[in-house]
Amino acid sequence: MEKEFHFKRSLPDYKMKKRDFIILFVIMFVYSAIALWRLGDMAAPETEFKAKDTPYILLDLGEAKDIGSVHYFTGEYAYYHMTVSASDKQDDFGETYASFDENTVFAWEHVNINAKHRYIRIVFNDINAVYKEVVVTDKDGNIITPVNADSYPELFDEQKLYPEVDTFMDETIFDEIYHARTAYEFIHGLTTYETTHPPLGKIFISLGIRVFGMNPFGWRIVGTVFGILMIPVIYLFAKKMFEKTWLSTIVCLLFTFDFMHFAQTRISTIDVYITFFIMLMYYFMYRYVRMSFYDTKFSKTLIYLALSGVSMGLGVASKWTGCYAGVGLGIIFFYQMGIRLREYLYARKHPGGETDGISHDYVIAKFKPYCIKTLLWCVLFFVIVPAVIYVLSYIPFVSYSGETNLIKKMLENQEYMFTYHTGLKATHAYSSHWYQWPTMVRPLLFYSQYIGTTLRQGISTFGNPAVWWIGIPATSFALYHAIANSDKKSWFLLMGYAAQFVPWMLVPRYTFIYHYFPSTPFVVLIIGYTIYKIYDMVKTDRAKRKVFVGAIIYCAVAVLLFVLFYPVLSGLTVPADYVKTFLRWFSTWVLVY
Repeated sequence: MEKEFHFKRSLPDYKMKKRDFIILFVIMFVYSAIALWRLGDMAAPETEFKAKDTPYILLDLGEAKDIGSVHYFTGEYAYYHMTVSASDKQDDFGETYASFDENTVFAWEHVNINAKHRYIRIVFNDINAVYKEVVVTDKDGNIITPVNADSYPELFDEQKLYPEVDTFMDETIFDEIYHARTAYEFIHGLTTYETTHPPLGKIFISLGIRVFGMNPFGWRIVGTVFGILMIPVIYLFAKKMFEKTWLSTIVCLLFTFDFMHFAQTRISTIDVYITFFIMLMYYFMYRYVRMSFYDTKFSKTLIYLALSGVSMGLGVASKWTGCYAGVGLGIIFFYQMGIRLREYLYARKHPGGETDGISHDYVIAKFKPYCIKTLLWCVLFFVIVPAVIYVLSYIPFVSYSGETNLIKKMLENQEYMFTYHTGLKATHAYSSHWYQWPTMVRPLLFYSQYIGTTLRQGISTFGNPAVWWIGIPATSFALYHAIANSDKKSWFLLMGYAAQFVPWMLVPRYTFIYHYFPSTPFVVLIIGYTIYKIYDMVKTDRAKRKVFVGAIIYCAVAVLLFVLFYPVLSGLTVPADYVKTFLRWFSTWVLVY
């Protein structure tokens, strides 16, 4: 006896209701206020002194004075040698207090002198060296203005911007020294320094700089806005997948107050952009696989495919790991087309019939033209359009070789990126292996600063324990249902998760916990799926209430953990003992110096 065959019909499209919009608005408003507060100063020294105009700076204090330190704000150029000396005579270089390679950009640095001198000399060995401002202070921290300050107007016109203690609020931290710098170079047509990733992420960063200036707020704001925009994406994803407002809210809150979502999107690096576009491309693909072109207007199905493809193109142009996501999308898409093929073959064996309200003759007539058009559509939006986006992202890119042809400089950079990533042998104190990420063995310290003797500031990226640790058994739960029950939702989420995670198992170079960031949305959705399945499996109203209340309590714990760890996610000044006593759960969790 032939097994009963069913067509996979389009699923209902659960619309957002008024209460969904209200909940989403409240979450976004609260998170935006938290994320934008103390994001960074909105002003930094801008006028610049270039070493090519003179090989050294000679500052005359008018008379010998007790000098404490010489502070300076660096520009867009790094890795030049500089020497700082001081003397009481104008015609010699006196005592040398520092001789080193300067490797910071757009940051306050200082050289301690702690001696009495009249003259200060700063000598460069590279004509490309750039300074934005110089501040001389005495031993008590009071500013000393050289009598010849007018000889260097660019260096003494923004003294009010000097911070008594330099923090993340007024300078670049971590990989901002690469990405914020490159964004600045794009704006000014300078040779592109950071060439290890495609340009689009830095183009997004440059938009904030164009609006707000070359300051910490300017180079961080666009990433923070993308972090805010992730919130409606995850809510919509959960709403379409689980249909329940309360569960969509829980999923949204778990992601919103995940530590990495917060910390990673508040610094000027490119990982926020690839994660955002991966979320979009899988959301649109999920909208597509919910539909069948046998019972839905064909053009509507193409819209979601196009949006998924464009999102993939934007993702790959931000970071190559978007290709990993593309492989997962391809597997999901062809599985979906395999379902359509099975339905077509069944219809051919039973012409003139009808299954689940769909005419077999209609399926026979439409499968081939719809299939061919869909595949051609995919070639356009998953190959051609992404390729165009990728090439166009190189418009502001200025090659070291001087190549100006858009295609040639793009291809030249691909070769370099491949060689760099496959040949990288360096080590890093905060690196970690892929199998250590879900358990958070090694958080990555972005920034740490002493504020006096007992206070500290720190910014680390790692996961909310209530999310990442619960995500481990939740993933096992989803895998069980995917295998045992052929659950399509679990297979989709696991494919999205694996597409971001599994490739890192094959990468020989050193890696960091933030490489797990694109997997985080799927971890949260898998937790939502687990709650959804448990709620669906219990039969009595009392049992369902228990699941509901348990989910609310669990979500509250995740939010409370965010509050507890907020200081080391945001750079808030706290006592060092607070971090040591309450936050350093393991010896490998170095959250401040």
